[in-house]
Amino acid sequence: MVYTPKNVVITGGCGFIGSNFVNYIHGAWPNCNFVNVDKLILNSDTQNVDEDVQNSPRYKLALADIKNRDAILKIFEENETDTVIHFAADCTSTRCYNETSEAVHNNVLSFIQFLETVRVYGKIQRFVHISTDEVYGDSGLGADEAGKVENSRLLPGNPYAATKIAGEAYVSAYQAQYNLPIVTARMNNIYGPNQWDVKVVPRFIEIAKVRGEYTIQGSGKQLRSWLFVNDASAGLKAITEKGELGEIYNLGTYYEKNVADLAQTIQQEVDSQLGRPYEPPRYKSIPDRPYNDLRYFISIEKAKEQLGWEPTTSFDDGMKFTVAQALKNHKHVKMHVAIYGGKGYVGQELQHVLKARQIPYVLAEKKVGFHSDEEVQNELATLGVTHVICVTGRTHGPGCNTIEYLEGGADKVYINVRDNMYSATILAHLCRNLGLHYTYIGTGYMFAYDKEHPIDGAMFKDDDEPSFFGSAYSVVKGFTDRQMTHFNQKGWENLNVRITLPLSLDLQQPRNLLSKIINYKELFDIPVSLTILPDCMNAMLNLMEQRQGGTLNLVNPEPISLYEVVKIYQEKVDPNVNPAPIGVETERAQQLLATKGNCALDTDLLQKLSPILSSRDSLIQHFEKMAVSK
Repeated sequence: MVYTPKNVVITGGCGFIGSNFVNYIHGAWPNCNFVNVDKLILNSDTQNVDEDVQNSPRYKLALADIKNRDAILKIFEENETDTVIHFAADCTSTRCYNETSEAVHNNVLSFIQFLETVRVYGKIQRFVHISTDEVYGDSGLGADEAGKVENSRLLPGNPYAATKIAGEAYVSAYQAQYNLPIVTARMNNIYGPNQWDVKVVPRFIEIAKVRGEYTIQGSGKQLRSWLFVNDASAGLKAITEKGELGEIYNLGTYYEKNVADLAQTIQQEVDSQLGRPYEPPRYKSIPDRPYNDLRYFISIEKAKEQLGWEPTTSFDDGMKFTVAQALKNHKHVKMHVAIYGGKGYVGQELQHVLKARQIPYVLAEKKVGFHSDEEVQNELATLGVTHVICVTGRTHGPGCNTIEYLEGGADKVYINVRDNMYSATILAHLCRNLGLHYTYIGTGYMFAYDKEHPIDGAMFKDDDEPSFFGSAYSVVKGFTDRQMTHFNQKGWENLNVRITLPLSLDLQQPRNLLSKIINYKELFDIPVSLTILPDCMNAMLNLMEQRQGGTLNLVNPEPISLYEVVKIYQEKVDPNVNPAPIGVETERAQQLLATKGNCALDTDLLQKLSPILSSRDSLIQHFEKMAVSK
């Protein structure tokens, strides 16, 4: 009997295989409605789904982690879901091999919570669980090697495969205990459009475009079967419609090619499509990665006999299509952002950058410390975002436009702790629980020049602990900075950025540092780190798209004095501004150094992750543009 789905939830449908399945199945099941549930991890992009599918009334995108029970249950109920195709998993080598516990969290613990939501909902008629052929472990290289069958012994040779075996174990448990209608697909090595660019096929295509040197892990003789993604999608369609509940089906191909020969095929295809003569590839051997099995070889006879499925796309045709898609220009949307504190100065500047990059965002309405934690969590759980940015903070108040506002009695302590520590910490907890990437925009106003870090000497590094406690603001912010290290454990997606003296180009913004200093008669002539917001916000968003975590000094390289900033402005924009310098040797300067958080922050890590211009070069560039538009 053929099963006919009506309302389908596809998890991980913005990833490589998931998005291709969405594009395929939308046409193959013309009477179905689809909800694509994705948290947009590293290899995911909403634009992987074809535009005509995105515009279809039968398609919805729901951004959520599968462990977010409230969001998933709401999706199931509102869409009367009867079928689940479950792709969502963390298969990235960085996570699975270097941050194994986090891979277990995503692929096992979150999956268990998802299964529990499916059980509670109680109306799923068919659940297709996507696993991998890697659960079988290595196959021999001999020509007489038999393909692994579905009841072959499981011998995982890498951490990713181990997490998938754990997932299958819970599938079996929930089938036995709760009679969940699950069927499992173990899929072969798949290639096609939309694959993450660190994987071998898209990486080789990029090398082929520039006729670069192919890096080959180990000998390059590792054999892989190459299943075209549309054939895999057809196999999953067959499993959904005809697969027997509780069964496992291998989906693969008997066509094999080693990695070195793959490079030659891709170079030939790229050269052909670019209309240029073929040049043989050049190879560079690099150390093999851990757990790199030599061969995965599976039998697909069960799928042939019971489902009537086998691959129909030749390797050459599949690669021709894959290369053609890779050579096209693509729009990317890899995150949807919620902003807390978006109406403040830095929050408004952040919005300008998000709009310019066409990154979808929403301003959260609930405020930590003003609304209950439960109200904040309930809103965040249903905002449909993948990333959260916390720009909340208190630097001034009624009657006082500086951080001096926070000095005083218990009422100011309460405001300071609520807005500068509690809000950031609560949001970090909530994002961890909901599977959202979290960015906290903190401050560098926790450091000041000292004997170990003199002017023009050593700079404060990203992992340095706060050392300046000259104000109530710096004390609380320093404590919050330390709190964030708790969430920066290996693999946690928590980015703690330190900004200092944030400067924008909007002279109508009264809190903009530039708006203030161009009107001063005197200015400190001591080099300090600056956060030039257009540069640094773009760098921060780049790191968010990569789901980076850790603490980062988010300032432009090479400290510059405020006096120098205005002198550049005078030269490039307005010759009428002419402040006098306050030199470091003066008594006033020494007083300012002793009481204010003037410092230089090291930017080596930032320049490694997402390089930006030096303070001077950036200001010259921005001021020249201001002069043209003036």
